[in-house]
Amino acid sequence: MLDAMMLENTDKRKLTLFRLLTLFSDKRYSIKFFESKLDYSYSRVVYLLELIQQDLTDMTGKKVDLLTKNGVHHKQNITYDMYYQYLITQSIPYKLLISLLYFPEDNLDRFCDKHYQSRTTVVRKSKLLIDYFKHFTIRVNISQLSLSGDERIIRILFYNLIWMTTQGTNLPKIKRNPITYDEVSKIVSPYFPDTFSYGARKQISLMLDIVYLRIRKGNVLTEKTEIEPYISVPEVYTITHFGNLIKDPDALAAEAQFAAFLLIASPNFFREGEHRLLLLDSYLEKHSNSATKLLEEFTVFFRDKFMPIGFSWNNEVILFGNVANILFSHSIIQQRFPTLFHLTDNNIYSKNKYYYQLFTEFKALFQKISNRKNYAWLKTNIDALSDTLSALLVPLYESFLGNNLIRIALVAESNYLLVEPLTQFIKDIPFVQLVAYKYGEFSSFDFMVTTSSFLIPEDCPLPSFVFRFSADSDEQYLSLYQAIKDVHNQKGSNLIQQKKTNI
Repeated sequence: MLDAMMLENTDKRKLTLFRLLTLFSDKRYSIKFFESKLDYSYSRVVYLLELIQQDLTDMTGKKVDLLTKNGVHHKQNITYDMYYQYLITQSIPYKLLISLLYFPEDNLDRFCDKHYQSRTTVVRKSKLLIDYFKHFTIRVNISQLSLSGDERIIRILFYNLIWMTTQGTNLPKIKRNPITYDEVSKIVSPYFPDTFSYGARKQISLMLDIVYLRIRKGNVLTEKTEIEPYISVPEVYTITHFGNLIKDPDALAAEAQFAAFLLIASPNFFREGEHRLLLLDSYLEKHSNSATKLLEEFTVFFRDKFMPIGFSWNNEVILFGNVANILFSHSIIQQRFPTLFHLTDNNIYSKNKYYYQLFTEFKALFQKISNRKNYAWLKTNIDALSDTLSALLVPLYESFLGNNLIRIALVAESNYLLVEPLTQFIKDIPFVQLVAYKYGEFSSFDFMVTTSSFLIPEDCPLPSFVFRFSADSDEQYLSLYQAIKDVHNQKGSNLIQQKKTNI
């Protein structure tokens, strides 16, 4: 999604070709070689190489020649990621994003003058970025380059987009910046264990800059949310750093609450024993609101429907904390909520059968809850919430299914040289147990592997696979694994159905 918003098709093609250049940097290759690896014409490959040459020259400050009389050659002094970052930061959508935050006094005409672009070009190239803002009900006045809508969402959008593109590096300097970053870090350190790590400091600094720039422009939060986060940030935080810009005590309180919200706005639990977990437990004991009720209903639903009898969230406190953060943040905002997760390519989950099971069930649950009083806001969040929680919990769900071993009986010749490779292949599958077969005792295993159909007992009611030593081994190993995986999936589904029946 991020690449689609920021990069034009030509930039994407340059990246595709540049990846090949980095892969084949050991020696010189012809243009026809790269043409054969891509669906681009010869002339397009030449054109893209010329563009990449110019980009690399701009990046390094030295003339770069990819095209030589002896062929195409790229020296590995610029990595793929470095080139990717360069193209992102040179894009019009990125520059517009930075202008909206750091140079709010600029309108479209001034922006066009600065970047030598026409109004039509800027609007066209920034359409997907502007549409992304609209998705969260943030309106962009393109002529004035101003934003309107929920200020909390605007700040989170700025953070997500800038962090994902540059990780807060090489941004414009803020003149007369009053923020003391170390002091803020000390305030939030009890709630963010990695506060003083290099990555966390950059994240905190970026968000502080965004909050300061928005407040300085006059975009101040004025009301606290109905549901409080389960942690609190002292108002000295806002008084110390924004007291010269904000005089209204209600606004100071709202800004302090927003700072606390940011600390729980993402699934950022990584360790057991964190102080925040104690604060969350205390909050759940003392408060009853739509967030705590949603958390309780969801965690009970997941436990009863998908986990084995005896499962306790007390043994999965990190996951519990992350579930709480996801549900609490949405419950507090109560509208479409931008996340870093949904800016990334997470298609890997959609190909997972168990993810799809969770996603379908979670959607049905949230759809039911959204019809209740105080939960109408869920209607616009059902897919996003179901997606995030399914991705979070599918490893736990798969581990439960993985504990249901498939017992395999192997019936083969008594020849070690022939059978041992097959035996080792079966043993190496993590959800498989190799068992001995006693004639007529079919209850002791789930699946049979033999080296001939004549070795399968006539009355065997269980699935089987014939591995012929005389056939293509590689292809048979792939087919065997898939057959075992199918049996494993079916066994897991049967156990889930039994669990549903017993509830």
